[in-house]
Amino acid sequence: MRYHFRMPSNPITAITFDAGNTLLYCDPSPAEIYAEALSRHGRAVTAGEVEPVFADAWAELQARTPPGIDRYNSQPGGEKQWWGAFLREVLARLEHEAGWRPLLDELYAAFSNPRVWQVYPETRTTLAAIHGRGLEMAVISNWDRRLPEILDGLELSDWFRTITVSASENIEKPAAGIFHRTLERLGVGPEETVHVGDSPLEDYDGSRAVGMTPVLVDRTGIFAGNGYRRIASLEEVLALLD
Repeated sequence: MRYHFRMPSNPITAITFDAGNTLLYCDPSPAEIYAEALSRHGRAVTAGEVEPVFADAWAELQARTPPGIDRYNSQPGGEKQWWGAFLREVLARLEHEAGWRPLLDELYAAFSNPRVWQVYPETRTTLAAIHGRGLEMAVISNWDRRLPEILDGLELSDWFRTITVSASENIEKPAAGIFHRTLERLGVGPEETVHVGDSPLEDYDGSRAVGMTPVLVDRTGIFAGNGYRRIASLEEVLALLD
């Protein structure tokens, strides 16, 4: 193992996972997908230009809803309109002339396609090994309603007893409710459950607050020295169980 830490002494019977940047990632990157689409609808832009703007627009839209409040239902019209507001923020920051409505339809369809989502190399083998040990598994993700179809397209759905999606629950991590609902569906207690995710706030602090054992996926080591129980790869979850 890359990182060493103590696990609780009580038996672990279930593991829950975040989705994005934990089980799967976007490839091409969101900035690349946006840059390609923007360039076809107007002035050419590069992924390098889009990436910092994308990050700033994401932070801006995140700040409009308090932690734990579902962002996708915060816009009249639901999740697609939330993405429309995000896209308009990107266009404004880039001072790009593309019309947002046709661009939104195109981008919404692009990110709905499982082919732009890639599974980390160790994801399937790790899930298979956990299943082989008889543990229950679930997904808890701050995502819109497209996630179950994406997971199904990537042939990951069958590993999970339940897939809890914030847009469908109208509540987001780190709020306790989204964790409690998942635990109830699994039929397990928080003290016997590990939650694995890449966000210190949403995944680590959120799951710890309800009594679960949090594990932070830190593939690049950016959270070293911050006191988190960290792993560099999902396969290290197996060593935790030992």
